[in-house]
Amino acid sequence: MRLEGTKVVFLDEAIFSFNTFSTKAWASPYQNIEVKESSLRLKTQALICCISGDIGLETYKIQPKAVNGQQFIEFLEQVSNHFNGKRIGVFLDNLSVHKTAESLAAFDRFNIVPIFNVPYSPQFNGIESYFSLLKRQYKKLVLERVLKESPVDTIELIEEAIREVEDEKTRNCVMNGCEAIFV
Repeated sequence: MRLEGTKVVFLDEAIFSFNTFSTKAWASPYQNIEVKESSLRLKTQALICCISGDIGLETYKIQPKAVNGQQFIEFLEQVSNHFNGKRIGVFLDNLSVHKTAESLAAFDRFNIVPIFNVPYSPQFNGIESYFSLLKRQYKKLVLERVLKESPVDTIELIEEAIREVEDEKTRNCVMNGCEAIFV
């Protein structure tokens, strides 16, 4: 696809929940951090997005809970619209929702060529590294809010984390995944 000049993006989903936030932290000697447990009741959200090596974050959607088949197809349409219906390749994992008959038909309908990763090889998909950066930033933001006793809104914090992860770092995640493929 690269030789044909067809753009390839990397797509995946990540869950942000109570378990995303570490329940342990370091404090200065002889000082304890006190956290109200009620402030850690985070609403579970799923982030589905695609990134590329030339732009960084291309498009995303946040929604409650894990992504189902219909939501995945709706996101494929969003991706297609983002690229004005031009033919693109989408590198993704082997999640069952990606391989249903409905999803495969949607790939054709939206002019998207699916490129499925080798099973159990997340190191080839640069979006996995991107999600690590994003979750690290998210955890930092949650901790800041909790320590300041500010309200914690999961969607707001995910979006803030997205803004704070630089496009250059996102592009590097893609490049590192591609380098792992071509080594």
